Amino acid sequence: MGVYSEVDLTEINEILSHYELGYAVDYQATIAGISNSNYRLNLNTGQSILLKVSNDKTVEQLVNEQNILLKLKKYNYPFSLNPFETIQGKPIYQHNGLHGVVFPFIDGLPPVIDSTTIKQIGMALGKLHSLEIHKEDLDTIRPHDLVGYGGMNVYDYAYSKDAAPMFKEYFEKLIPENLKDIPYELFPAGIIHGDLYFDNSLFNNGDLVTLIDFEQAGRGRFILDLGIAISGSCLNSDRSNIDQNLMKAFLAGYENERAMKVIEKDYLDLAIKIGFFSISLWRIKRFYDGSLDESKRDNYIELLKRAESFSAICMDT
Repeated sequence: MGVYSEVDLTEINEILSHYELGYAVDYQATIAGISNSNYRLNLNTGQSILLKVSNDKTVEQLVNEQNILLKLKKYNYPFSLNPFETIQGKPIYQHNGLHGVVFPFIDGLPPVIDSTTIKQIGMALGKLHSLEIHKEDLDTIRPHDLVGYGGMNVYDYAYSKDAAPMFKEYFEKLIPENLKDIPYELFPAGIIHGDLYFDNSLFNNGDLVTLIDFEQAGRGRFILDLGIAISGSCLNSDRSNIDQNLMKAFLAGYENERAMKVIEKDYLDLAIKIGFFSISLWRIKRFYDGSLDESKRDNYIELLKRAESFSAICMDT
């Protein structure tokens, strides 16, 4: 279930004492997490809430993440959760060495991948990228590079002496372009999700209700967010490659909310390949270099192979 930080009912209610929400009468582990252990709490008030216990983020990282969600609330973005504030007015709790967040519990499940659900995910990303956020608010948002990996991060890692096996080999084979020559400053930027795989969306009765896991969100280029989202959402039935029809549906939903710039369309295929490498590097840092879950140590290779399959499609078109 992705539970790394075990808590019992007594400890849960000690955490809830930092809020004015009532107390939990029972609980259960819920949506599988990597960076968090997640619990659905049923309260004495009849309300259900989501308790997240951070597994590998610092307090500062968690506060910065909630700052993004609070900014999205300010600008009326409809597909993100809003954290409950503690009695002291803080968006996170700290208790006996644990820290995390409490959210409303949303009834929903990750979708079955089809053109209808994928179009809605694309629409939600387009709506995020179309928010007109004032500069003074955008400047308070952390850069995506602090929590995720863009093209130059991938490039630097591929040529580092400690690069994981196969990473440099696949990078040189699939991305022969010199990433340093890309005019990054010409790409529009704003708040990006950074990890919009299809299972980071929740649906109820066929309708998108929320996006989750803004842990890699930050201030970044929309083209990178598009590449990551398509690489993790528009997958064929055996999840070995991009489904071109699903990709078209995603982009149709996206452009219903925000028209892509010509330069974004020109670099989209490259951005999708970088998307595969970006999340592959994230997995390396968590599971190969780190020790969060040793059973997932080689999971990064799966994404390199998808990047290879997608590159073959690009060469054929």
